[in-house]
Amino acid sequence: MENSNNQSIQNEETVMSNIQSIFQAFVESGGEPKVTSFKRHLDKLINAEIKPLCGRSSKTGGDDWRSELKAKFGGRGAKWVFVSLDNIRPTLDRLADEGIDIEDYDKFTQAHGQAWIRFSGGRINNGVQSAAFEVRTDGSTIDHPKQLHYVPVSELDETITFMNSTPHSMKVEEAAKPQEVEEAEVVEIEASPVEETPVAEEDYVDAMDQINELMEMEDVDF
Repeated sequence: MENSNNQSIQNEETVMSNIQSIFQAFVESGGEPKVTSFKRHLDKLINAEIKPLCGRSSKTGGDDWRSELKAKFGGRGAKWVFVSLDNIRPTLDRLADEGIDIEDYDKFTQAHGQAWIRFSGGRINNGVQSAAFEVRTDGSTIDHPKQLHYVPVSELDETITFMNSTPHSMKVEEAAKPQEVEEAEVVEIEASPVEETPVAEEDYVDAMDQINELMEMEDVDF
């Protein structure tokens, strides 16, 4: 019990020492050495530095911005969204600098004209409440929990477009195939000359050539 009391006293002394250091810095920077002035200074510090770290100020109702985000991206296919190529570029450059292979993802998104990302959750990014999205550079069906792209909550609606499907279903991760144009082959058929079949000449007998023989036959008595 005595050890617990000693620990509590030490913690209080540490807190007071820190507050005194903050007060001294406040005065040295031109602040008035007054309780009201110092309190306003502390309030500003709390709002700027401490409040963003307290993402879960409440777990009920509309005050929990993370729960609101989760609800916004709930439902089948609702986690996948499009963002512009300009919006995703800084994140891709950062991932590339970290040694991540972004070549295929970059190629596919450039061909499609938009980038697809998957909602992961609410995060505080550089002190700003943001929606975090996975950038699945190795394929949309593979989890990438550490490759995150951040969109401030205040800019979310103007930045994203819901896909209402998945990249796999939309087949946006397939190499673009050039349209194959089949040229019809024109085959020129040279007409063969038609050979005229000669008409067989019928044996023609001129009756006048045999008139004498006929006349002689008429004179024969039967």
